[in-house]
Amino acid sequence: MSLLIPLIATIVGILCGEYLNGPIYGFIPVVAALCTYILLLRKIHIPVIALKLNRFHSIWIFLLFLGLGLFSSWYHSVDSYNNKFIHGIEGGTGEVTDVNSYASQDRIKVKVSNLVDNTGKITTCRNFKVILNTNGFSTKKGDVLLFKCKFSPIVDNQNYRDRGYAARMQRMGYHYTSIVDPDNLKIKRFNGSLFSKSSLWRDRIEIALEKSSLERSTVDFLIAFLLGDKSFIHSDIKEAFSNSGVAHVLALSGMHVAIIMGILLVLLFPLSLLGWYVPRYWVAVVGIWLYAFFTGLAPSTVRACIMATFVVLSMTVQRKRNAGNALLAACLVILLMDPSAVYDVGLQLSFLSVASILLFVSQLNPINRHLHPRLHLITSSILVSLVATLSTWVLVSYYFKRIPILFLPANLLILPLLPAYMSVALAYTVLLIIGYDVDALSWILNHGYELFIMIIDNLSCHGNYTLDFRATLPMVLLWIIGVLVLGYALNRQKKFIAIVVSVLMFVGSIVITPFLTSPQKDTILFQKKYREISMMLYQGESETRSCFPRNSISRLKRRNSEILSIDCSNITDSLSNSLLREKNIYRYGNYIVNGNQRKRYLLLSSGFEKMNLKDIPGIENFDKIILHSSFKKKKEQLLIKEAKELGLKTLHSLRMDGPLEIEM
Repeated sequence: MSLLIPLIATIVGILCGEYLNGPIYGFIPVVAALCTYILLLRKIHIPVIALKLNRFHSIWIFLLFLGLGLFSSWYHSVDSYNNKFIHGIEGGTGEVTDVNSYASQDRIKVKVSNLVDNTGKITTCRNFKVILNTNGFSTKKGDVLLFKCKFSPIVDNQNYRDRGYAARMQRMGYHYTSIVDPDNLKIKRFNGSLFSKSSLWRDRIEIALEKSSLERSTVDFLIAFLLGDKSFIHSDIKEAFSNSGVAHVLALSGMHVAIIMGILLVLLFPLSLLGWYVPRYWVAVVGIWLYAFFTGLAPSTVRACIMATFVVLSMTVQRKRNAGNALLAACLVILLMDPSAVYDVGLQLSFLSVASILLFVSQLNPINRHLHPRLHLITSSILVSLVATLSTWVLVSYYFKRIPILFLPANLLILPLLPAYMSVALAYTVLLIIGYDVDALSWILNHGYELFIMIIDNLSCHGNYTLDFRATLPMVLLWIIGVLVLGYALNRQKKFIAIVVSVLMFVGSIVITPFLTSPQKDTILFQKKYREISMMLYQGESETRSCFPRNSISRLKRRNSEILSIDCSNITDSLSNSLLREKNIYRYGNYIVNGNQRKRYLLLSSGFEKMNLKDIPGIENFDKIILHSSFKKKKEQLLIKEAKELGLKTLHSLRMDGPLEIEM
C-alpha cells in the first residue's frame, strides 16, 4: 500500500495545523522534502531508481504530504474575530451549505461572505461559518441569504452531562449560532447549481413517497433508508435500531452505495457476456453517482462514491489487487478537499470497516469460492458483519458510549434482506416519480418493513441488550493500530513479528482501560426546562430521563438523597408532617438509613405561585432549595428576596444559575 505513508503524513499535517496555523508551517516541510529528494538524486543520478529503490525515499514523501496537510488545514481554517467585533455584528450575507429540518426548528448552515456591524461597515469573510436556527423559512443548499441577527458562541447544552457538542462543531468550523426570525431572512439569489438541483430532486422524491399508497410508517422508513432523512422516524424506532446494532440501516452510508453498486452490476451482467467488463463497472459507477445526486449529495454518500470510483479506476489500470490503495487514495482526496472530515465519525467508521473487510474477509474465509460459491457467499456475509463490528466497536463506544450486544444476530438476519428490499424500493420510487403507484410493490415494501420491525422486536423482547461503556482515546488508538497491523500480517508471508505487535496492542488497549477510565459518579441533573419538571438520572455511563408530575407533590428517593417536588398550593398539615418534617428512620429494602444523614432537596415549580417559602414547615432542614424555571420572573425575584430575609443560603435558580447536578 504505497499511499499509506502519504495518507498518514496528511493526517498528521491536518492535526498539527490546529496549532501551527500559517502558510509558512506548510512551506517548511515542502522545502525540506525537495532538499531531501535532491540529496537522493546526488546519490543516485537516475530519478526513477531514486524514487523506487532507495529505502530513504519515504522520508521526502512524508515531508511533502505533511506540508500539503498543513497547507490544506491553513487554507480551510476559520476566520477568527474578537468578541467585541462579533457582538457588534447586525447581519450579513452567505451561501447555504446545508439545511436540516427538525420537529422544533430548522437548522441552516451558512458560509458567510460579508458581515455588517452596527455602524454599517461591511467586512469580507474568507472562511467564516455559522448556524442559523429558524422556523418556517424555506431555502435550499446553494442559495445566497441575507440575514439580520445577533451571534452567540456555540456552547454545550448544560441540561445534559455530555459536553462534547461545542468542541465537535468547532472542529467542523462552526463557532457561532443565532436564532433568527423568518422575517429577518431573505433569499438574495436562488442557486441553480448542482447542489440546488440535487436538493430539489430529493424533495420531489420525498413528496412523491408521502403521497403514495404506502403506510405512514413505511414512508418514514423509506425516507430514512433511501434519502437519509431520519427526522420522520419515531424516537422509539431509532432507539430500537440503535440497541440492536443496525442503526446504520437508517443512515446513508457506504453500505447503501455498495448495495446499489451490487444491484447495478447484476443488472449489467449481459455486458460481461459481450466482453465489456470494464465498461460494466463504469456504468455502475455512473449509477451510484446518480443515486448520490438524487438523494441530495450527502457527504457520507459522496465519500462512498469517491471510494468506489477509485476502486474501479484501480481495476481499469490493471491493478486489481490494489483495492487498499484505492481506499487510501479516496481518503487522501477527501481530506485534502475538506480537512475537517478527519474528525467526522462517519468517515472514520467507513474507512476502518472497509479496510478491515479488505484485510480480513478473504483471508479468514475457509471456503473455496470456485468449488462452493453459495457457501462461500454465506460465510463471507457472516465474516463481513463480524469483522466490521469487531474492528469498529471501539469507535462506536467512544462516540456513542454504548455497545450493542445483539449486533451479530441482528445484522445476520437483516443485512441479507436489504439488497432485495432496496431493489424493490428503488423500482417502486422510479415508477412513482413517473406516475405509477404499483400496489404489488407497495405491499412488498409494507410487509418488508414489518418484517424488519418484527426481527428487531423479537431480538430485544427480553430486555435492552446494550453495554454502557465509553472507550478512552488511547484505547481506541491502540485497538485500531492492532487491527490494521494484524490485517497487514495476515496478507504477508512474514507474520510472526506483526502478529506479536498486534496482540500487544490489543492487550495494551484492554489493560490500560481501568487506569485511564475514572468511574462516573451517580448523579441527578435538574434540567432548565420551562414546561416539564425534568431531570436526568446518571448511573455510570447509563442515563435515564425522568419527570415529576405537574400540579402535585411528589417525592423521589435515591440512595442517600431525597428530592421533594412541590407544584401546587394546597399543602395540608398531614402532608406537611409526613413529607416536610421527616427526620426519622427510612427503610430501603434490607437497608436502613438515618434520615439525618440523608441529603434532602426541595424543588419548587410554578404551581407554588400563590405561596411563600415561610409557608413550608421545616424549610431550613433542606440542603438545597431549587426554583424551577417555570416560575414567572417577578415571583422568582420575590422568592429569592424572601430566602435572603429568612437566611436561606442554599437557594438555586435554574433560570438564573443554570441546571444543577447533585450527587446521589
